Amino acid sequence: MHLTDKIVLPKGTYEVYYASFPYYYYNIDGFSGFMDFLGDKVFRWNDIDDDSADDAKDLSIVVSGNGTRLTREAVEKRQEEYKKSSVFSMSGLWDNQSEHQGFILDKPTQLTVYAIGEARSDGSYDYGWIKNVKTGEVVWTMTNKDLKHAGGDRKNRKVNETISLPAGTYAAFFVTDDSHSSREWNAPPPYDPQYWGMTVRISDPASMQNVRLYEYENVPTKNVIVELTRVRDKEFRSKGFTLKRGMDIRVLAIGEGRDREMYDYGWITNAKTNKKVWEMKYMDTEPAGGAEKNRMVDKVIHLDDGSYMAYYVTDGSHSYRDWNSTPPFDQEHWGITLVGVEEKYDASEVAPYDDQNDKSIFARIVRVGDDERKRRSFILDKDTEVRIYAIGEGRDGEMHDYGWIEEAKTGRTVWEMTYRMTEHAGGAEKNRQYNGNTMLRAGEYVLRYRSDDSHSFEGWNEDSPSDPFNWGIAVYDAGTKISGK
Repeated sequence: MHLTDKIVLPKGTYEVYYASFPYYYYNIDGFSGFMDFLGDKVFRWNDIDDDSADDAKDLSIVVSGNGTRLTREAVEKRQEEYKKSSVFSMSGLWDNQSEHQGFILDKPTQLTVYAIGEARSDGSYDYGWIKNVKTGEVVWTMTNKDLKHAGGDRKNRKVNETISLPAGTYAAFFVTDDSHSSREWNAPPPYDPQYWGMTVRISDPASMQNVRLYEYENVPTKNVIVELTRVRDKEFRSKGFTLKRGMDIRVLAIGEGRDREMYDYGWITNAKTNKKVWEMKYMDTEPAGGAEKNRMVDKVIHLDDGSYMAYYVTDGSHSYRDWNSTPPFDQEHWGITLVGVEEKYDASEVAPYDDQNDKSIFARIVRVGDDERKRRSFILDKDTEVRIYAIGEGRDGEMHDYGWIEEAKTGRTVWEMTYRMTEHAGGAEKNRQYNGNTMLRAGEYVLRYRSDDSHSFEGWNEDSPSDPFNWGIAVYDAGTKISGK
């Protein structure tokens, strides 16, 4: 095919591109993609024989007219000059890149975001976003519904819009997957291939003085409170910490989720009450790059002073260094990380919490396996109100993994976990829990727990409970000081 055309261009500097992709890239995405694929299979629309493939080597484009030809070096120099006139430009990106740039707005400012990436109806693959560092809120992202065709293959998508941001501290991110980028296109490239990535400019040049760049550190090491990362298959990890005052905490959690459920995920509980204060729920996650099931949460929460436990659990597949699909962009932080974010953050105001040395826990039997019979003794110096937290297995009105409390001298049962008193503990319906108070007289007691031959912390035959670490029973001080062991 030969085409000759004439166009009139206004005065300016232009770039000419030519791409040759004789073999059609199939993107069977939606009805139109399926029809393209089916049409080629039936009618062989895109067949190219060997002779045609040889002819493709001679394909070219020639532009002639009044003007000055620029060398490749001159073109690249102009591109760099243009990028330098921007606030910042993360562009010309290659495969498997994860770039970020921090910036501070001293005043409310309008920014023009120009971004080109890869997206289809089933997800985004090369894309960017901007977040408020202080709050963790994502203030802008390349959402598929706002993207336009960027030329070339239909998966090339772009956005060119002006956004208004209040004064604050921000970080911009752009990530690419393992194919189709400025390094090597696996389908026709976009019309502006050198800007594959994100470029941010100031709408009003006079406002450039409102912007300052800074070196954004994704996870500042000196501010890390808890780091349960690089988690492998079938792991249960936990760590406690105590806040001497209430403070804002950044939660970075990366895990596996699909069909609105999480399979590798983390949560935080109040160490004194065992109540969850934060949980990684699918509806709160966003894509973490790579496979669609890679999910992440990066937000700031407030925790009051007190002691807490951070947990992370994984299933039997797709985890650090053993991925069964494309891994996330930030593989090293597969797990949960808690970071202090306040300007006045002082590491001395955070202390380790070891539940083994917590004097408010009178006795505890947790992480019970199959076919176990366990006991712990404790003493109350005076009549005391205690809190009992127990998780076990029950169905059809009967308990199969459960606990109870006996008087040490008589063996009389003074409290027992029955099905009627329990409620659903998350996961399979047979996971049951009790979390309540009772009065015990001064004296010596024995805490007991027994399990049957299946479904326990040793191995679940159905979905695990929301708090698998505490499968068992524990007795806490409900508020009155006592001495115990």
